[in-house]
Amino acid sequence: MNRYGATMVAASMLLTLAACGGNDAATPVASQPSVIPTTPTPTPKPTPKPVDPTTAAKQKILADYAASFAYIQKGIRYGGAGYAYETWMVDPALTAMKNYMGAVKGVRGAKVTGDGKLLESKITTFDLKAKTATVTACVTDNYTAVAKNGVVVARPPGKIARVDSLKLLKGRWLVSVTDARKPEYGCTR
Repeated sequence: MNRYGATMVAASMLLTLAACGGNDAATPVASQPSVIPTTPTPTPKPTPKPVDPTTAAKQKILADYAASFAYIQKGIRYGGAGYAYETWMVDPALTAMKNYMGAVKGVRGAKVTGDGKLLESKITTFDLKAKTATVTACVTDNYTAVAKNGVVVARPPGKIARVDSLKLLKGRWLVSVTDARKPEYGCTR
């Protein structure tokens, strides 16, 4: 074999060793981070702040009061004594409302027009252990009731204050007592 042939054989052996993964392969250095992480890095979750039960209860009371007010107003306008006031009322307010609506719409056959709006409301007392609350509200009562014979049965008082007692039953704050007062008592606007 000549010198040229020996050089070619040596070069092809080096290439063969390199292709077969000889000992010259680069080894990863311990300080280099791995390209593919072995365990996923958890995303830190913020620690939730505890909700003050008093604040949450007050929000629920006012939300339920607003829902009950809207529902009862619909009953006054379109319902009658048979309307499901018990959805948002309990006795003695429930019986009083059904009796009033029975007299106005049932006995007198009055047609009710107008509307009522909740302008503002605030919690004046509440007791979470007793599951009771009192809401003072400013509302407009613009309902007129006219009997079949044309006699006006009820005239709208306009703006009034209401002091309503509520009870917590089955997760809802239901109106148990209603009391209408002069606007100066609960209206700030």
